[in-house]
Amino acid sequence: MIELGKKTLIIGERINPTGRQRLATELKAGNLEYVAEEARAQGDAGADIIDVNVGAPGINEAELLPRMALAVQEATGLPVCMDSSDPAALQAALKVAAEGSLVNSVTGDADVMDQLLPAVAEHNALVVAITKNHAGIPMGFEERMDMARRIVSRAASFGIGPERILVDFLTMPVASEPDSVSVTLRCIVAGITEMGVGTVLGASNISFGMPTRNIVNASFLSMCIRSGLSAAIVNPLEPGIVQTILAADMLCGRDPRGRRFLADYRARRREAY
Repeated sequence: MIELGKKTLIIGERINPTGRQRLATELKAGNLEYVAEEARAQGDAGADIIDVNVGAPGINEAELLPRMALAVQEATGLPVCMDSSDPAALQAALKVAAEGSLVNSVTGDADVMDQLLPAVAEHNALVVAITKNHAGIPMGFEERMDMARRIVSRAASFGIGPERILVDFLTMPVASEPDSVSVTLRCIVAGITEMGVGTVLGASNISFGMPTRNIVNASFLSMCIRSGLSAAIVNPLEPGIVQTILAADMLCGRDPRGRRFLADYRARRREAY
């Protein structure tokens, strides 16, 4: 069961065929052992939740996503984040996933909310509410907050409380939107204090178009965690990214005496020798 509000949850993002030709090929062939290997590697690297995305041309998501969710659960013992824009696929995966799994994502579109939120409620799942709709991503603070409020309000009508919602306020590349970081950080704070929701982000978009993206991403993640971020969607195999999250948690008081940080350090030391 996913628990919000304590440590920053690490959601492993690697099971996504976008830009990964081998994974797309294996998925089309129905080879889930490769998926299981990817899931185990992320769990071993520090992931708390494994994101599962099967969106690629020629793949029947409604048939494959439930199978992948089961394969990942069995391989790792970790909760899954079922990631799809296909409501039928998400509904099918919810039927087989462990109770308390995560659905990614529900947008601010009325049709998407009405298709997915009843299934989320029925299966006692958690949900990512993403602040965009068919018209795109709103740029300003108030516009994103308004969209988040609409999703949270609609979720409440199905009995889904804020403690089961992670809002992804999104972020635009700082290279093209200089105010991107300040808007996102304001939204994270306001979402927590005003609505009582959790928050989640994929950090890597912030650095698009910039050099040394890993440094930009790590710096941004630390700022988000300081603002109260509940979960981060990252590649846990990227050098330094898990350590950055654990160190930020320690410095923000989410990891008393640095127990989690030190346990990770000792484990990495053992692996090195």
